[in-house]
Amino acid sequence: MTAEFVVLAAASKEAEWLQNLLLEVPLWPKPMSLLSILCDSKTMLSKVYSYVYNEKSGHIGLRHAYVHQLIKQGVIAVNYVQTNGNLVDPLTKGLARELVLRTSRGMRLKPISTITSKEAST
Repeated sequence: MTAEFVVLAAASKEAEWLQNLLLEVPLWPKPMSLLSILCDSKTMLSKVYSYVYNEKSGHIGLRHAYVHQLIKQGVIAVNYVQTNGNLVDPLTKGLARELVLRTSRGMRLKPISTITSKEAST
Protein backbone atom coordinates (compact mmCIF):
# COMPACT_ATOMS: atom_id res chain seq x y z
CA MET A 1 0.00 0.00 0.00
CA THR A 2 2.96 2.32 0.54
CA ALA A 3 3.85 2.19 -3.16
CA GLU A 4 0.23 2.88 -4.10
CA PHE A 5 0.18 5.96 -1.87
CA VAL A 6 3.37 7.27 -3.47
CA VAL A 7 1.88 6.79 -6.94
CA LEU A 8 -1.45 8.31 -5.90
CA ALA A 9 0.32 11.38 -4.53
CA ALA A 10 2.29 11.76 -7.78
CA ALA A 11 -0.86 11.37 -9.90
CA SER A 12 -2.66 13.87 -7.67
CA LYS A 13 0.15 16.37 -8.11
CA GLU A 14 -0.11 16.01 -11.89
CA ALA A 15 -3.90 16.41 -11.73
CA GLU A 16 -3.50 19.61 -9.74
CA TRP A 17 -0.94 20.91 -12.24
CA LEU A 18 -3.24 20.07 -15.16
CA GLN A 19 -6.18 21.81 -13.52
CA ASN A 20 -4.09 24.93 -12.86
CA LEU A 21 -2.94 24.93 -16.49
CA LEU A 22 -6.49 24.61 -17.81
CA LEU A 23 -7.72 27.36 -15.50
CA GLU A 24 -5.34 29.73 -17.30
CA VAL A 25 -6.88 28.91 -20.70
CA PRO A 26 -9.51 31.61 -21.27
CA LEU A 27 -11.78 29.44 -23.45
CA TRP A 28 -11.82 26.46 -21.10
CA PRO A 29 -15.25 26.05 -19.45
CA LYS A 30 -15.37 26.90 -15.78
CA PRO A 31 -16.01 25.66 -13.17
CA MET A 32 -13.95 22.58 -13.93
CA SER A 33 -15.11 19.15 -12.95
CA LEU A 34 -12.84 17.15 -10.70
CA LEU A 35 -10.44 14.60 -12.12
CA SER A 36 -11.18 11.00 -11.28
CA ILE A 37 -8.30 8.70 -10.30
CA LEU A 38 -9.17 5.01 -10.35
CA CYS A 39 -7.84 2.57 -7.78
CA ASP A 40 -8.37 -1.18 -7.50
CA SER A 41 -7.63 -1.43 -3.76
CA LYS A 42 -10.51 -0.98 -1.33
CA THR A 43 -8.03 -0.76 1.55
CA MET A 44 -6.30 2.12 -0.19
CA LEU A 45 -9.61 3.90 -0.73
CA SER A 46 -10.55 3.59 2.92
CA LYS A 47 -7.19 5.11 3.92
CA VAL A 48 -7.48 7.91 1.36
CA TYR A 49 -10.91 9.03 2.54
CA SER A 50 -10.16 8.72 6.25
CA TYR A 51 -9.41 12.03 7.95
CA VAL A 52 -6.51 10.69 10.00
CA TYR A 53 -3.58 8.67 8.78
CA ASN A 54 -2.24 6.88 11.85
CA GLU A 55 0.48 4.72 10.33
CA LYS A 56 4.11 4.97 11.41
CA SER A 57 5.56 6.17 8.08
CA GLY A 58 5.80 9.95 8.20
CA HIS A 59 6.49 10.38 4.49
CA ILE A 60 3.27 8.53 3.68
CA GLY A 61 1.40 10.66 6.20
CA LEU A 62 2.47 13.79 4.29
CA ARG A 63 1.27 12.27 1.03
CA HIS A 64 -2.02 11.29 2.66
CA ALA A 65 -2.53 14.86 3.88
CA TYR A 66 -1.77 16.23 0.40
CA VAL A 67 -4.16 13.84 -1.38
CA HIS A 68 -6.86 14.40 1.23
CA GLN A 69 -6.52 18.18 0.81
CA LEU A 70 -6.96 17.88 -2.98
CA ILE A 71 -10.06 15.74 -2.45
CA LYS A 72 -11.54 18.36 -0.09
CA GLN A 73 -10.74 21.15 -2.59
CA GLY A 74 -12.56 19.27 -5.36
CA VAL A 75 -9.50 18.82 -7.54
CA ILE A 76 -9.58 15.00 -7.57
CA ALA A 77 -11.77 12.08 -6.60
CA VAL A 78 -10.39 8.61 -6.00
CA ASN A 79 -12.84 5.95 -7.17
CA TYR A 80 -12.84 2.18 -7.03
CA VAL A 81 -12.45 0.08 -10.17
CA GLN A 82 -12.47 -3.71 -10.11
CA THR A 83 -9.16 -5.32 -10.95
CA ASN A 84 -10.55 -6.94 -14.10
CA GLY A 85 -11.66 -3.49 -15.32
CA ASN A 86 -8.33 -1.82 -14.60
CA LEU A 87 -6.96 -0.82 -18.00
CA VAL A 88 -3.45 0.07 -16.80
CA ASP A 89 -2.56 -3.42 -15.61
CA PRO A 90 -0.32 -4.13 -18.66
CA LEU A 91 1.72 -1.06 -17.72
CA THR A 92 2.34 -2.28 -14.19
CA LYS A 93 2.65 -6.07 -14.43
CA GLY A 94 3.03 -8.95 -16.82
CA LEU A 95 -0.27 -10.28 -18.13
CA ALA A 96 -1.44 -13.05 -20.41
CA ARG A 97 -1.86 -12.11 -24.08
CA GLU A 98 -5.68 -12.13 -23.88
CA LEU A 99 -5.70 -9.65 -21.01
CA VAL A 100 -3.22 -7.37 -22.78
CA LEU A 101 -5.39 -7.39 -25.91
CA ARG A 102 -8.56 -6.72 -23.88
CA THR A 103 -7.03 -3.78 -22.04
CA SER A 104 -5.51 -2.44 -25.27
CA ARG A 105 -8.96 -2.41 -26.84
CA GLY A 106 -10.26 -0.67 -23.72
CA MET A 107 -7.60 2.04 -24.19
CA ARG A 108 -8.58 2.21 -27.88
CA LEU A 109 -5.11 1.25 -29.09
CA LYS A 110 -4.60 -0.27 -32.54
CA PRO A 111 -3.92 -3.99 -32.66
CA ILE A 112 -0.48 -4.83 -34.05
CA SER A 113 -2.04 -6.65 -37.02
CA THR A 114 -3.65 -3.42 -38.30
CA ILE A 115 -0.42 -1.42 -38.34
CA THR A 116 0.95 -1.19 -41.88
CA SER A 117 4.62 -1.63 -42.67
CA LYS A 118 4.84 2.10 -43.47
CA GLU A 119 3.53 3.04 -40.00
CA ALA A 120 5.88 0.57 -38.34
CA SER A 121 8.94 2.05 -40.07
CA THR A 122 8.26 5.60 -38.84
